[in-house]
Amino acid sequence: MKLRFSFFLLSLSLLLLTGRTASVRGATPPPSAGVALSAVQRQVLDRYLDALGSGRYADAFAVLSGDERRYFGNADNFASVFQGDRLKIGSRKVLEVKKVPKRGVFVIVSEKVEFYDYIHSGTVAATARVDYGLMNENGTVRIKDPYHPWRVVVPANAKAEVDKLVVTVRKISFFTGTVEIVMSFANLGDETVTLLPYGRSVLRDQSGTVYQLAETKLSSLTDKTLYEGLRLAASGQYTGALTFFTPSRFTPKSLNLTVAPQLRDGADQPFSVDLPTIPIGG
Repeated sequence: MKLRFSFFLLSLSLLLLTGRTASVRGATPPPSAGVALSAVQRQVLDRYLDALGSGRYADAFAVLSGDERRYFGNADNFASVFQGDRLKIGSRKVLEVKKVPKRGVFVIVSEKVEFYDYIHSGTVAATARVDYGLMNENGTVRIKDPYHPWRVVVPANAKAEVDKLVVTVRKISFFTGTVEIVMSFANLGDETVTLLPYGRSVLRDQSGTVYQLAETKLSSLTDKTLYEGLRLAASGQYTGALTFFTPSRFTPKSLNLTVAPQLRDGADQPFSVDLPTIPIGG
């Protein structure tokens, strides 16, 4: 199981930590037969993981390959990815090393981790298999740590209630060409409410530009439960994700999200939920 993959519910809790697929950022060539890490490669890997584990994100950022640093843009963006999930890395063990011809090696590491589970609103401990590249770059060894968003925002008080349905934005992850919004739905009413957010939900930036939902067959882009429509019983809760197509490097100052339609049993008309403006910052 890969830890850093896109959000999608509790067998997906372990996948919750910020990633997508290799196709988003360019696939790595297939590795060849297993080899051992050199002393330098092991030193660089340990330096990177020690820095991540102790929250020294600027130090970890400095060890990344050039294309990884360009992808994240700066150390603050990089840090936001791990801070958003409150990731802590404990002990680890190298499970496998494979050579990537002319480029370096591909490493699979088993890590003891803790992270914040947005589904159950609590900290989770797990053992995860995580992939890293140790790339040869200008005479040095650099880290390639793929599958992450390039920036994460955890908004404060991004919540709205309409007809006793509470919608809360929990986390916003920026990828190349998409933005993923993790949100929870809580039915405080006495009747079941049907959620159909793939009907008319839209995302707007501060200029009013509209961005449309990604409706695909890929589970990393489309929440199947919400796509098919979810009947949320009284006192029921659900956490899912909506992903919107955006420009490649989407850097809004603020976002406005409309989630629609919802229909409560016994009501004549569906309703929408307009979230308050979410400041994104610099």
